[in-house]
Amino acid sequence: MRKNVLLLLLLFIGVGSSQDAIKLGGLQDLQNKVSKKSAQLQVPESPELDGALDEKSYRVGPGDVVSVIVGEDFASEQQVMVSPEGLLVLPVGGSIDVNGLTLAEMKDQVRRVLAGKYFSQDIYISLVRLRIFRVTVNGAVYYPGFVSVNAMNRVSDALVLAGGVILPASLPQEEDPREKLPGTRKPQPEETLTAEELEELGRQVGSKRNVIIKRKNGEPLRADILKYEVSGDLDSNPYLLDGDVIIVESVQEDMAQVSIYGSVRSPGDFEFVSGDCIHDLLVLSQGFRLDADSSRMELVRFQSDGRQVEVIEISIDWNDESSVKAAMSTKLRADDRLFVRPISNFHQKRTVEVKGEVRYPGKYALSKNATKLSDIIQAAGGFTHEAMLNGAYIVRNGPEKEDREFDRLDLMLVNEMDDQEKAYYRARAREIKGLISVNFTALFSEGKTEHDISLIDQDEIIIPAKEYTVNVIGQVKNPGIVTYESDRKFDYYLGKAGGFSTDAWRKKVRIVKAGGGEILATSETTVEMGDTIVVPQKVEKDFWEAFRDYAYITTQIGTIIMVIAQINYWSSLQKR
Repeated sequence: MRKNVLLLLLLFIGVGSSQDAIKLGGLQDLQNKVSKKSAQLQVPESPELDGALDEKSYRVGPGDVVSVIVGEDFASEQQVMVSPEGLLVLPVGGSIDVNGLTLAEMKDQVRRVLAGKYFSQDIYISLVRLRIFRVTVNGAVYYPGFVSVNAMNRVSDALVLAGGVILPASLPQEEDPREKLPGTRKPQPEETLTAEELEELGRQVGSKRNVIIKRKNGEPLRADILKYEVSGDLDSNPYLLDGDVIIVESVQEDMAQVSIYGSVRSPGDFEFVSGDCIHDLLVLSQGFRLDADSSRMELVRFQSDGRQVEVIEISIDWNDESSVKAAMSTKLRADDRLFVRPISNFHQKRTVEVKGEVRYPGKYALSKNATKLSDIIQAAGGFTHEAMLNGAYIVRNGPEKEDREFDRLDLMLVNEMDDQEKAYYRARAREIKGLISVNFTALFSEGKTEHDISLIDQDEIIIPAKEYTVNVIGQVKNPGIVTYESDRKFDYYLGKAGGFSTDAWRKKVRIVKAGGGEILATSETTVEMGDTIVVPQKVEKDFWEAFRDYAYITTQIGTIIMVIAQINYWSSLQKR
């Protein structure tokens, strides 16, 4: 009895399997016919996708190729193309109208039909190739007309294939981009544009924010390509459907705009689109900068008369969701301007640099408003044993103050200046830019805190190494470097340099102090290491020049005396 039941069960399974095989064989025969026709369609290879296909949003249409597998025999895979009428023709179950269905809806319908025809309930359905179809691109693009796309292309892809949106002061591409795309309709060769045509084309600037999409079902749709390019917002760049008509509207130079200024990443003017709100404007400007005071903004709006403006304060509490939503959804009007203020002194990086003979040279932060010189030297670990304090100095690298007098003198010839102007010009030309006079020896060796100055951003503190020399230059017999010895006067170093030369101006010997470069008379200072002793050349006055000046002055005085005498003479005659 058991043997008979087992034989009947095996016979039933065999019959079911045979039926599946027969039906699949019929499907194979049909597919062979479809495949022969498909080879003539020259369907392009699978396109590059921007991500996994969403079966709940993808719409099936003519040209899509679907894979069907029944049972576990994957070698029996069948591929069926959706017909131009939108029908998916199956050898068993007839045809199914799948045009416009989502991929998920199409799979459900095919499974329901095949489940009633096959013994096996393991049915695998997948989309293996995307359809190619045409859309129309019109308006302010370089190559208006039909372009071939696939169902995973977006509006921006169609615009690229049409040569792109016409931009101000731009020229069309040298080649029509449709020429290199396989499987697309090749446009007819177009004549080269004349200069007048190019000029007219330049006036037809296209809108990247107001791209209209007309669909077969009449659904109104708008693409904001600029918003997509700036933020990657895919909702602003929808997928294309069969028969879409894309219209790029032209914009005029005086088109309505909205503007954003201040502490945002890309401030500027943007084309206004009806429905824009503050959030859209912030997206177009790529958002707040780090230093933005995002808790408040100012919206400046023209009143109805078109001349007067009102200032609307936009306050945002970022901890309150309703406050954020209310501010971000504030509707904009044409020519609105939004101002985002920066936080004053936000993350101001104030630093000074210490160079030379300290234990830890480098950059240091000014951690308070009145950071003293001694604070920074202490932070740098103090001076090394080789530090020459009398040669140390500070350079202030901030913006240089305008000196109109020096600029005026710089445009003059020397012989056009008087003595006072020459002296001023010479002093300004010789000074070290930004040099701050600080007595390091008095501060750090003698403890005189009045020399402990406050530092500012970008100050440089230079601590040179000990030189153990004194430089003697000018009118001496052997100018050059002389070894420094403490408590020696200037004449000792002059003697080491061979003494005065015959044309030395002995009364004008000066000492240039190390570090600050201060020039002092020999009676005003002592010689320290690193100082420079300068012996100038005596200026001999030309005899004839002196005589001429004397004669000129004498003549002028004589003339004045004669005039006074004449006046006195005539006054005395009148009194008689």
